[in-house]
Amino acid sequence: MTFRKNAKLLKLAAINLAALSSLLVCASASADWQLLNKDSQLNFISTKNVNVSELHHFSHLNGSLTSAGELLVDIDLSSVETGIDIRNSRMREKLFMVENFPKATLTATLPKEIVAFTKGQAGTFAIPAKLSVLGQENDIEVKVQVSKTDHNRFIATSVQPVLIKAGDYGLQGGIDWLQNVAGLSSISPNVPVTFNLTFIELM
Repeated sequence: MTFRKNAKLLKLAAINLAALSSLLVCASASADWQLLNKDSQLNFISTKNVNVSELHHFSHLNGSLTSAGELLVDIDLSSVETGIDIRNSRMREKLFMVENFPKATLTATLPKEIVAFTKGQAGTFAIPAKLSVLGQENDIEVKVQVSKTDHNRFIATSVQPVLIKAGDYGLQGGIDWLQNVAGLSSISPNVPVTFNLTFIELM
């Protein structure tokens, strides 16, 4: 009787272990990822007076990637950092109008092969995306290298700058205001944007 009882217990334990393994595999296959702000960067270049270029960035990003490849990245426009406080303030108030439009949003659907990457895999992709700024949305193409550097971490890096045209997003008026108040001869309406984004798996 003891032998039969032990056999039944072992069989039950094996069934439970198999079920647990199956659940873990399914959970891994349907994992979601969250953007890790402290390990991510989004930079842009402004050019004034024809040939004077300066590098700026946004210090706060938020985003997610689902197992279906649905990507969402929110850019906190109030976190713009140019290295000059008064310029930060002017850009927040007059260019981005953050009281009414606190964030810019990028959405895209990634190829399924990306979310199926295993540790060490990488690839370069041209991904159609939508970018919304000041309530105006446009289609863009993002050329990006995606690497799965660990079992629970993706890194996405721009292969070449994404060129944003101010007029496409209602930003030209703000640029004209900034040019006038700073006494500049010109500010380019074409803005190259680069990024390095890290996503970590939600547990």
